[in-house]
Amino acid sequence: DYEGDFQWSANLNLGTNKNEVLSLGGVASITGGLFENENISRVIVGEPMFYFYGYEMEGIFQDQTDIDGHATQQNAEPGDVKFRDVAGAPDEAGNPTGPDGIIDSNDRTKIGNPFPDLTYGLSANFKYKGFDFNFFLMGVSGNDIYNTNIYDLQGMPRLFNSGVAVLDRWTGPGTSNTIPRALGAGENVSVSTRFVEDGSFTRLRNVSLGYTIPVNAFNNAISKLRVYISGQNVFTITNYSGLDPEIGTHLTADNVDRNYELGIDRGNFPMPKSFTAGVQLTF
Repeated sequence: DYEGDFQWSANLNLGTNKNEVLSLGGVASITGGLFENENISRVIVGEPMFYFYGYEMEGIFQDQTDIDGHATQQNAEPGDVKFRDVAGAPDEAGNPTGPDGIIDSNDRTKIGNPFPDLTYGLSANFKYKGFDFNFFLMGVSGNDIYNTNIYDLQGMPRLFNSGVAVLDRWTGPGTSNTIPRALGAGENVSVSTRFVEDGSFTRLRNVSLGYTIPVNAFNNAISKLRVYISGQNVFTITNYSGLDPEIGTHLTADNVDRNYELGIDRGNFPMPKSFTAGVQLTF
């Protein structure tokens, strides 16, 4: 913070978060985040709260040879989503086992964490003679988002209301390894990494530029005259494909299991971008 014609000040805040479930009182697991008859979120001892639980997508089956060489996956045909063989049924002691060559519910695993590794904010104020400038920059890093909009726009369980991305769907060997065929197996829309994206972002929350006109310009008839322009949510830097990575917590109709909604984007409205120009006048 310097004095004189040029003055400035800045504040930087950093925060980290790590959580682990220590006990569920004897319950093996708790699930929530219901979407299309499947639960997205799960809580178990030893893992972060409300992590995403589903299958790991390995790509798209390109042909019958690809299917034959993979772990047995029910209803799979060329053009369907390929899931990773993670584990078989637990042993007699309840311990996890290795891959068993069959894709079933035992292959569901941790596929995302809604909690960011880092949250940060930077605010700064600058003044030079009659000019003033300030901004507030904030963001998060290391968190995941379960994007249900991909299900709605790319799921293709029906032939309407799809996004333009489905124009690049699988239509034959080599055409796509990310978007399956239209009207494919129901397993294509099972809870999986297909719908999980990096939720990291940086956003310019507020910015303002102003100029205070010297009072002697008005023969001291007024004590202060400042003109300014300001903006809110001016830009966001992110790789997230949804409308807004800052999704908050979805409120269910009955106000229940809100915690299990962390990081689940159900088509939340984006933060509005706005610009304002004004005059501050003091007599």
